[in-house]
Parts: sequence; C-alpha cells; structure tokens
Amino acid sequence: MRTKIFLSLIFVLLLFINAFAEEPRPFGLIVGKTTKDEALSIMKKEGGRVVNSGYRIIKGDISNPNIEAFDFKGLSIENLSMARLWFFQGTLFQIVYYFPLSMNKDEFYVLYEQLKSKYGKPSKYVKPWLADGLAVWKFKDIEIKIIAPWVSSEVYVTYTHLPLSKKADQSDREVMQKETSKPKRGF
Repeated sequence: MRTKIFLSLIFVLLLFINAFAEEPRPFGLIVGKTTKDEALSIMKKEGGRVVNSGYRIIKGDISNPNIEAFDFKGLSIENLSMARLWFFQGTLFQIVYYFPLSMNKDEFYVLYEQLKSKYGKPSKYVKPWLADGLAVWKFKDIEIKIIAPWVSSEVYVTYTHLPLSKKADQSDREVMQKETSKPKRGF
C-alpha cells in the first residue's frame, strides 16, 4: 500500500514539475506562437543574417508553399554553423541548430550537459557510441532533441512544436496528393 502511495506521489510530482517547467525560448522565440515577422526581426537583432530561404521540398520538384524556411548565420552561439527556422502558415514550428561534430562526438556531450543543466534530465537518452546519439526533453507541446547521427559531421539541436509539426506534415501529404493526382498529358 505504501509503495502505491509513494509511486502515486512521485507520478504527481513529475506531472507538476513538467507542467511548470520553464518553457524553452531560444532567443526569445516560442515555437508554436512566434510569427514569421517577429522571428525574422528577433534573429536580425541577434546578429543573424538570412543566407537562404524557401519552401519545404516534399519530393522531387514538389514543394509546399504553406511551409517556409529561413537559414541564418552569424548568431552569437558558440560553434554554431547555421540555424534554420521553419514556419507553417506564418507561425514558427521548428528551430534547427547545426553544430560541427568531431569523430569522438565531444560536441554532443557539451550540448547535452548545457541542456541538462537548463531543463533537467531528458526523457530519452542514447549515447552516441556505435549508434545515433539522441537526447529528448518534452515540455507540454514542445520537444527538444539533440541528434548526433553515427556517421555525420554535424550535430543538430531541434526545438519542435509537435501539434504544429503534425499539421505541417499533414499539409505535405495534402499538397503531394493534389500535385500527383493532376491529369498528365503525354504520348
């Protein structure tokens, strides 16, 4: 009986901590809320400059005009190669930070320790040893990941608003269906 009560208290405590955990706000951006104009303005104030932009490519030459990305360089994050901001219908739904990655994966561990000190222990952790390194933190509708592919020269830190990301993926399927169901003319 005591064990059940103890486990119930721990479960409630974890729910409480998760409910009131600090919402991730890199550069003051909030995935799922910040608009494209607000995000571009904030990134430029932080020293970023747009080096590329465009719609998300679904397959081949089919792109989704509802999903737009902007690549930034020049931001004040140590060793940052690039940051990519993804927008669905003008609302930020994902931020991807690109960092160089050495063979011994030291950068993964540095990023892991930084995020762990800020957000606590991740909900999932896979050591980058003969496998893709992965650390995942979850906050209500937002998920943060560190991804270090086993064979790669880059490590990625992503901030994703899950409901909006699902809507973006659904939009991809709808655009793909529309584009591939058009009648084709030929010989």
